[in-house]
Amino acid sequence: MKLLNIDLYTTDLEATRLFYVRRLGLPVLSRNATHLTVLIGWTHLTFHLVEQPVAPYHLAINVPRGSLEVVMYYFDLDFLDTQAPDKTIADFPDWRAQACYFYDSLGNLLEFIARTDLPLDSPNLTFTDLFQGVSEIGLATEDVAHTTTQLQRRFGLPQFAKATPQADFNALGDDSGLFIISRVGRNWLFSDTPAGLNYCRVRFCNDETERAHDLYSYELNTRPIGKPDDTGMYTILGTLRN
Repeated sequence: MKLLNIDLYTTDLEATRLFYVRRLGLPVLSRNATHLTVLIGWTHLTFHLVEQPVAPYHLAINVPRGSLEVVMYYFDLDFLDTQAPDKTIADFPDWRAQACYFYDSLGNLLEFIARTDLPLDSPNLTFTDLFQGVSEIGLATEDVAHTTTQLQRRFGLPQFAKATPQADFNALGDDSGLFIISRVGRNWLFSDTPAGLNYCRVRFCNDETERAHDLYSYELNTRPIGKPDDTGMYTILGTLRN
């Protein structure tokens, strides 16, 4: 599965630009007073400006296997401790991966992850090739099992073979693209940041035909949490109102 287009909200577009364009060096695809779109591998990531507070997002970016320490050295970010004090690289033997975690300038939890089972270690890779795409987006929901069933029935998404469904957590997709489903209030891994209801739109392809599907965060819960505004975007009731 590939996450092709992701739409998120931000309360500070300039701070977002400085982090993603200046700190991470991502190319700008589109920019005006109300939005910024950057390119991360195969993913177009767009931030839309709003005035109201936004619950933090969680995204993971695939990097080539064996390159995680090089990426961390090159970007020199404030990486979080993971499985022990001063251990900034987390080992996930069940997922056959290693990852590091850090915050962007708005408090969104980001992750670089190197997956052993993805052949992304060509000796011809340059620094512009390091980011292979956004491979995970966190989706908060009030009912993980219900949301899992919804996504599987509507889009035919597979259970991630390396993850065991839990009452408050699950993962659907594959190593190239995953929906990380978390119960509202559960902290994202290695952080004090709880999963919260927020707006996102994800365009993804789930099969070899490259047919694109759109997923809106307001569709994930047993009760509706969003409604369309005049622009066709969706706002979170009680949190984001244009």
